[in-house]
Amino acid sequence: MVTKILARHPLANGGQRITIAVRPSRASKWVLRLPETVERKFELDPFGVYIIDHSDGQKTVRFIIKKLAKRYQLDPVEAEQAVVTFIQILVRKGVLSLVVQER
Repeated sequence: MVTKILARHPLANGGQRITIAVRPSRASKWVLRLPETVERKFELDPFGVYIIDHSDGQKTVRFIIKKLAKRYQLDPVEAEQAVVTFIQILVRKGVLSLVVQER
């Protein structure tokens, strides 16, 4: 699920610059005296925008991979590697959070 996007600005390459509010860690807040939330900006290419737009908490990562591969005519294995790597980066940066469902 995507952290709340505060602003979107289109880029010339078809991507977007997004602004989100993230919560800094307790250590960062204490050492740097940061507020409860901090705005961060990220520039995404069209693939990144596609992944962000489909990360709604309802669609699975597998679904996003299949749709991306089909839309951009990518090899499924390459699409999987790209999407998983991109999602891992976004999770580390606090842009996305993963929802795990019990079976």
